[in-house]
Amino acid sequence: NQNHEDIRAVIPRRVDLPGERGVLLVSQAMHKLKSGFFFLLQSEYGDIYKVTLTYTTGAETDTVTELKIKYFDTIPTCTSICVLKTGFLFAASEFGNHTLYQFQGIGDDPDDVESSSATLMETEDGFQPVFFEPRPLKNIVPIDGMSSLSPV
Repeated sequence: NQNHEDIRAVIPRRVDLPGERGVLLVSQAMHKLKSGFFFLLQSEYGDIYKVTLTYTTGAETDTVTELKIKYFDTIPTCTSICVLKTGFLFAASEFGNHTLYQFQGIGDDPDDVESSSATLMETEDGFQPVFFEPRPLKNIVPIDGMSSLSPV
């Protein structure tokens, strides 16, 4: 990011999360589409966020103009997630069963909570947070699972 201005957006946080607690990201995956790409990031609470970048293509470099972070779904916390080209998400759970999910949507619902660098507001205490209420799965559905081999 040398010679470019910083692009920032706040990570949406749960409504019931205390203000002094941060949001720690523990796993991530990137998926490339014909029309672009997106990242899926997971927090320590199991919340998955879809991250997209808006950028302009120049003669020598591409410049990011906007960063968007949108609440996607909530699953058990994972050590690793992998987006497959066949429309599946594999979640290697940290303490529970590993699960294979199928995408039902890619998080493009305009009603979902979203944070954007274009609407970022700074206050005396830092940046204004964006809140969401966790909901049942909407964008992915569990297809198969592999039992955990760790003892209870």
